[in-house]
Formats: sequence, structure tokens, C-alpha cells
Amino acid sequence: MESKAQIREKVFKKLKIFPTDQKKRQTKQVIAQLTASPAWKKAEKVALYMPMPEEFDLTLLFEEEQEKTILIPKCLPQRQLMFANYDKNQLQRSTFGLLEPTATEAIEPDLILVPGLAWNTNGYRIGFGGGYYDRYLANFSGQTASVLYDFQRNDFQPEPHDKPVQHMFIGEKNEF
Repeated sequence: MESKAQIREKVFKKLKIFPTDQKKRQTKQVIAQLTASPAWKKAEKVALYMPMPEEFDLTLLFEEEQEKTILIPKCLPQRQLMFANYDKNQLQRSTFGLLEPTATEAIEPDLILVPGLAWNTNGYRIGFGGGYYDRYLANFSGQTASVLYDFQRNDFQPEPHDKPVQHMFIGEKNEF
């Protein structure tokens, strides 16, 4: 079985070469699955993430006018994480190059879209290696979900500190 580091590298390479047309098709398909789900419909405060070019594209969720409070993460010292209101006019770039809210009031979401690079069939994920989400999820009682492209499903053993997501929304298989 491949190590987490090997899977992380393999999936990251695939994300970089994923054809734009296939990415757009799967993105629309997965976003439609997500927004039709009971977890999405029930949630009032949804935590999204500001996607990097290689990550699943959540742009459609930010563009849609919705009756939900959209929150985004902010990294804190000691690899801690908080969520604050999303305001496209109140963002700053973090030391990691991510766009983060300038707001300092932490808000507890009902549903968190958890980013990552790979997921196994039980919802455990391989993230970018910082452990921010696993730390936050250790004390989170709301719903968790991830959106992923078809090739981001991989077989691996989770580590004791890993926290699985409850819902996964996955694009249809493409060959490239």
C-alpha cells in the first residue's frame, strides 16, 4: 500500500494536469450533489474554504446567492483553526498564501466542507499535512462533508488522529 506522502504527491500531480473541461464538468456535477443533499439543505452556517488552483473549485458556491451564512477558515497559532464570516471585501493573504477573513469573531458552523487531496472509502482524508482540520474536527459536533474529483479516492490506512468526514460527494469517473 502506498504511503500518505506517495498518495499526496500522486494526487497533487493529477490535479495539476486535470483537463479543464473534465474539471468543470465534475465540479458542476459534484456541487449539484452537495446542494441537493439533506446536510446542505439543513445547514444555516456553512464553512467553505478558499480554494487554491489545485483544489476542488468551490467558486460556484461563493457566487450563488443563498440564504446561508458562508464562513471561511482562518489559521491561528499552534496550528489551530477558526471560522469567520466570508466577505469578499474583507480578505487578506496569509503566510501560506491563502485568502483568509480579516474578521476575528469565531463562528461555529453547522456544516464544514473539509478540503484535502485524497479520501478513502470510509471518509478519512489526506490533507496538505498541517493537521489544522483534524484538530478542529476533534471537538466539532456538526456535519462534515468533502467534495472531490473521481481520482481523489485512494486506499490508505488512517492514523489515530485522523477524523473522517461524514459525507463525500464525488465526480463521475474520467480517464485522462
